Amino acid sequence: MKKILLLTLTLFIVACQSNSTVSEEDSQIFEKNVQFLKDTWIQGYEQENFEQAISFMADSIQWHAPAGGSVGIESLKESVQFWLDNFEDISFTEGEGLPGTDVGFWGGNTYPVSEAMAGPNNVRMYGTWRMTNSNTGKSASVKSYCVLSFNEMGKSTQSLNMDIMEMLMKLMNSYYLERFYLTINY
Repeated sequence: MKKILLLTLTLFIVACQSNSTVSEEDSQIFEKNVQFLKDTWIQGYEQENFEQAISFMADSIQWHAPAGGSVGIESLKESVQFWLDNFEDISFTEGEGLPGTDVGFWGGNTYPVSEAMAGPNNVRMYGTWRMTNSNTGKSASVKSYCVLSFNEMGKSTQSLNMDIMEMLMKLMNSYYLERFYLTINY
């Protein structure tokens, strides 16, 4: 009887313990990817350092726009240079705008349970970018959400961003709106 009670108690304790599917190796890879983003892309913008800002990108990176289509590294470099040439005091506040947390970097998923995975090389980044237009002095802030995929070398190979203005510009098909919005209204 004691053996049955002990066995039942042991099974109960084991069943109640958390069944974490995240390995220590996956956790370390995820943390390394997040720190790399902070040290390169974010700090590069904040310190107005072009080479640092683009150093997280693999040569094969593809940026997938919310309104469709994708571009490679040369277009992304032009974009980074545009922002550095036209804006100053650029900063990123991690997690700002997420309800109930200030954590801005997430990986893997828990739900749906049938699709749960650790996914340390897919990093979701949430937060707010702030900047001041160098020509007008106007300040702006933009809520940001993107998903970045990393290769085994620790470089980003894909970026999917949510940018409502880019979608609006695509829908309106207006070169003028793009230039006006990016250079005048900030």
